[in-house]
Amino acid sequence: MKNDYLLIEDIVEQKTNSGLWIPPDPKNRKAKVLEIADGEEDIEVGDVVLKGIGKGTSVRIDGKWLEAIHKNNLLAVLKNRMGDDKNN
Repeated sequence: MKNDYLLIEDIVEQKTNSGLWIPPDPKNRKAKVLEIADGEEDIEVGDVVLKGIGKGTSVRIDGKWLEAIHKNNLLAVLKNRMGDDKNN
C-alpha cells in the first residue's frame, strides 16, 4: 500500500454475552486493520482503531466494502491484535 495508508474494515456487528445482536451504528467509528503500509511501526494488522468519519475512500474488494484511510485520520488505536487494551 502507499505510504501512511491503511486498509480497514468497519466492525459493524456486536453480540452481547446473552446472545443478542446489536445492529450496526450508522456513525460507527471502530474498524479492524487489514493491511498496513510498509514501514508502519505504530499500527499492526489486526489492531482495532477509532477513525474519523468521512475521511477515507471506500473500495469494494472480494465483495466486501473496505476503506483506505491515512493514518493521520485515525483518532486512536483501541486494541492491539492480541486483544490487549493499549490504554492500560
